[in-house]
Amino acid sequence: MKLKVLFLIAIFFVIHLSAQGNRFIYEYHSRKDSTRTDSLKKEFVNLDILPAKSYFYGQAKFASDSADNVSIAKQRNVTLGNYSITSNIEDWNIDYVVEKSYPDFKINWFTALQDTDLNVEEKTEIKWNILPETAKIENYNCQRATTKFGGRTWEAWFSKDLPFPDGPYKFHGLPGLIVKLEDKTKSHQFLLKGSKKLKKEDQSWDLILALRKEAKNEVKGVKINPSQYQKLYLSYKNDPAKDIKQKLSSPNTRMEVSFGDGRTIRDNAEIIKYYEESLAEEFKRNNNHLELNVHKK
Repeated sequence: MKLKVLFLIAIFFVIHLSAQGNRFIYEYHSRKDSTRTDSLKKEFVNLDILPAKSYFYGQAKFASDSADNVSIAKQRNVTLGNYSITSNIEDWNIDYVVEKSYPDFKINWFTALQDTDLNVEEKTEIKWNILPETAKIENYNCQRATTKFGGRTWEAWFSKDLPFPDGPYKFHGLPGLIVKLEDKTKSHQFLLKGSKKLKKEDQSWDLILALRKEAKNEVKGVKINPSQYQKLYLSYKNDPAKDIKQKLSSPNTRMEVSFGDGRTIRDNAEIIKYYEESLAEEFKRNNNHLELNVHKK
């Protein structure tokens, strides 16, 4: 009897751990500026696969938001409406989160344009062409597949040894986890480099989103669809300093911008000019988005 009880406890423990999910770690190479060969950057991203959903996010962004959100939440318990955040500026491309719900693969893309937090809701069906070619990649038996998505042609290598119909970013729908993924121009490349079983203490983006709500004491994300996102993105591209202009439109609002060389600007007109020029240059450089079709007319 005791052996049966112990056996049942062991089964429950295994099921409990497996229900907590798996983390797959990808190395991501991306080129933000298509006109510059030296703009290729590398970062590590996580795909956390849970029983009912998955989260795709950048490790650097996750670490930064974890620290900031915990800091704000603690401060809010002490002083309402008065927060102070100190964080390092990281050089990352993945500053968004992609949440996929199972089994319908409804997507929530948590992103931002300047000061506007967005939740882009969509249902993306990816049509794959599964090919007979096979290869050993990162010690996994993989099979080749191709598709067109986001204005790009993609090649994926998936493994049935990893029985998850998921992959990095919004990609999904193959009979196995995507191990390697790259577009035809090699501007965006993902390669699976490691994995681990998630434990109870392992944080994921569901915790970060909850912390963010607690920290700000509200839900600020605006729910939109991909077409609305495209219109909003183009409006920011045409007037990148619109949020700064709105903030400084009140005669009682004052802002100060400090630079590393000790220079400081306080005049509202100068601040607006600085942001118009710097943000316009940023939009110009960031011209090679993963989804080209939602970032152009």
